Order: sequence, then C-alpha cells, then structure tokens
Amino acid sequence: MAFARLLKGKDPARTPNTLARHLFSSYEQYRLDHLGPHNCNHTEITAAVHSVVASSRGLLDFQEAGKSLEGRSINLISCGKGNKRILLWSQMHGDEYTATLALMDILNMLVRRSSEEKWIHEMFDEATLYFLPMLNPDGAERRQRRTAQNIDMNRDARALITPEAQLLRNLQHRLKPQFGFNLHDQELWAVGDTKEISAIALLAPALDHKRSSPMVRVRAMRVAALITRVLAQFIPKNLATYDDAFEPRAFGDNMQLWGTSTVLVESGHWPGDRAKKFIRKLNFVGILTALRCIANGSYQDAELDLYKELPQNGKAIYDIIIRDVVLKHSLNGTSEWAQSVDIGLSIPVNTNPDPVVVTVKDIGDLSTYATLETINGNKRSIASSLLTLEQEIPLSGLLNALQLYHR
Repeated sequence: MAFARLLKGKDPARTPNTLARHLFSSYEQYRLDHLGPHNCNHTEITAAVHSVVASSRGLLDFQEAGKSLEGRSINLISCGKGNKRILLWSQMHGDEYTATLALMDILNMLVRRSSEEKWIHEMFDEATLYFLPMLNPDGAERRQRRTAQNIDMNRDARALITPEAQLLRNLQHRLKPQFGFNLHDQELWAVGDTKEISAIALLAPALDHKRSSPMVRVRAMRVAALITRVLAQFIPKNLATYDDAFEPRAFGDNMQLWGTSTVLVESGHWPGDRAKKFIRKLNFVGILTALRCIANGSYQDAELDLYKELPQNGKAIYDIIIRDVVLKHSLNGTSEWAQSVDIGLSIPVNTNPDPVVVTVKDIGDLSTYATLETINGNKRSIASSLLTLEQEIPLSGLLNALQLYHR
C-alpha cells in the first residue's frame, strides 16, 4: 500500500502544511462521485450518510437530531471520544451545497483511512466531532436559500422562529462545543480591489458591536489563520474575508457569544468549475486539517496576522463577460449610434446546465471587472433592444444573435 509505505517514512501529519498537501494529493480517492450539486437533496444525502455509517464498523455514530418544518430528518453524525468538542453544520441555506458534499467526503475518508493513518486515531482520542450536514432540508428540496416558510435561518439565531434554528441552538446548548464551523456558499466576489476570484472567504464573527476580541473569538481567529496558511499553498491569491460588523441575529455571531469559537467558511468559485469540485476539495483539505490541529492544539501556533491581513471580498465578479461587442441603437429611425461595449452576465443559482440561462447584469466598459469566463465578441454587433438588464435569456440565444460560436 502506498500510504502504508508513506507512514513508515515521514508522518503525513507532522505539520499542518504537510497534512494539507497529503489530503490535497489523495482527495480524489475519497470524493463521493455519485453526489453533486444536482442531487444534493435530503433523500440522497441521508442515504449516503446511512451508507457511510454502516461501513464504519462503529466508528461513526448516527442519530436523528430532529426534523424540519415539513418533517424531514436532520441528522447528526459523531465520532471520537476526546474532550475537545467540535460542531460543524452546513446547508443552513438550502441552495448552498458545497460544504455538505465536502463533509460527506470527510466522513468517507475518516472511515476508509482510520485503520491506516495514525493521526486520525490521535484526533479521535483528543476530540469529539459532530457533523450536522443539511440543516435546511426543506430549502434543499426546493433548491432555495430560505426555509419552507421563506425565513432566512441565518437571521433566526435570536428569535428562534424556525424549528431548524431551535434545533441548532439546542444542540449547541446540549453539546457545549468549544469550536464550531458555520459552512456556506458565497456569491461571486473579487479579492479586495484585484481581479482575483475569491475562492474561500473566512470570518471569525464578532460577538458585540464593539468587535471586541475575547479569547473565544481569538481562538476562532487562530483557526481561520491556520486555514489561511494551509490553503495558501494552493490558492495564494484567492483567500478573502468579510466585514466583521456584528449581526445580532446571525448564528456565527451568537455561537461566539454563547461560548463556541466559530469560524465562518464561505465557498466561492473557480474558473471553469461550475460544479465547484475544486472548491469542494479546498473545503475537504482546510476543514480536515483544522480539525486535526484543533484536536492537538497546534492551531494555536498560527499567526493571527495571517487572518487579520486577509483582504475583504471586493466588487462583484461576473460568470461570463462577452468583450468587444458593438452595441447599436436606432435614433428615431434615421440614424444609428454604435460603440464597442462589454456585456456582463451572471448564471442564476440552480440553473439547469443545459441549456445555460444567463442574466444580463451590466453593459458598457467592464474592463475593471473579473470574470470566470471571457468570450471574445469579435466586434459582432447586437441591437440594444435585444438586451434588457436583469432579463434571463438562454446563453445560446444571445450567442446566436451575435453569431458567435461557443463550446
């Protein structure tokens, strides 16, 4: 076995960076390829959870933590026996799939490699891990952000209107985790004022309006700094953060206030990767490395400046920019205005991959904007009457109007 030979030589977990590289290079062996954004729903994820738990030979424990408003189970998977308790929850927003898929990959890896890799046993001796994938199964069923009753659960930590928010609060109260991971997907953003795409954004949320930093928050900052350090090996220009203004209704802020050092991990985007497989891989590497380092305490060695110096997410990025298109506008039927422009397009969340539907977001000089994909307009012309801002149109129809070929 290649990994057995590796373990006889150098320990792949001897430093956070080496562990991250080890996980990065071996990830494809553990990715559950039958799961993806297209089928990340309650039925498929629950079936995958049961399958992984059944194959774990008692390593993983399963319990139904509660039910959603519409009666779908919300499942809790736990492992380990250590004193450091870590709670991870994903898909609080029903259309944010990436971290749920990464958590399933992590569980699969822990089950398959626990008998081979010493660091996993050490982690289980030092920590107890609680995984709560798909906190909003009703939203996932609808492929929408909000719950069945159209409430944003991440603004329900104080009022606790929804049963799903009540469940998460009760779990935090019962388990009293020292650390938490609040896992989301984010929109398309640039890193600061650059054209680099924000692939992963990290935040140790504030717990008061003063943005003070008691030890509970400092611990979260160090975990975020650790993730920054290890992921910078793979995406040195694509890590960002958010404004840390206190939001009294949000779960991350309140988890911090309730005593759980919480890191918000926002999964961004990557060129040519609409299924976000690379971002899923980064989640796998960053989260699993952080779990190991929380367990053995080595996260405390991470330099706080690595987190504090992260640039904030900057301006929006477009999914597609068609550059150098001649836009024509008829003037009273007697003359015509024509100028070269760029067309900025976004792909709505959960659009069917074929045919691709796009929304026209902007028209004009978009030279300062980054994009996941550039299409050369080759000075082909289009009438302004065919382009309406915020209108959804098939990408193929727009390209046909421009007589542009696109794979």
